[in-house]
Amino acid sequence: MTDQQIRPEPRPISRGRNAAPLRPCRGSGPRLGGLILTAWFVAAAPALADYPDWDSLSDVAIIEVVTADEDGDLRVTKVWFVLVDGIPYLRTNRSRWLDNLRRDPNLGLRIESHEYQATAEEIPGDEIVEVVDRASAAKYGWQESVIHPFRMIKPDILKLGPRPEND
Repeated sequence: MTDQQIRPEPRPISRGRNAAPLRPCRGSGPRLGGLILTAWFVAAAPALADYPDWDSLSDVAIIEVVTADEDGDLRVTKVWFVLVDGIPYLRTNRSRWLDNLRRDPNLGLRIESHEYQATAEEIPGDEIVEVVDRASAAKYGWQESVIHPFRMIKPDILKLGPRPEND
């Protein structure tokens, strides 16, 4: 074996029983922040759209956050989101995708059959945690009440916004 890192050929990523698998392709692809992604999805990928109309998506339970790991690999994470005064917020704790967003706040969002570009801003403070927790309890009901008692540390809150025009 040489000093070069050898990576196996990527396998299709399954999206469930009834969905066609996403097939990664090599080469230059769309940019996620300053990184050129080395694997992007060309088959069965959602349609790229402008920044979401969040009010029309308020009943959507789960969205996918797409970030780039340090080595350039994509990380797709399913998350809950809430709207507070029409602004989308996410919660996480010590996650890799949070580390990715701390390095580069640009992200992709997959919501239903669309893909969007956005930025994330970490919002500090106990007050925003309480506001987002209340919104999550109202939206997710019993599911929120089941996971909330297991929280070991205060969550990190991310506010989503549109990507600046020049990115």
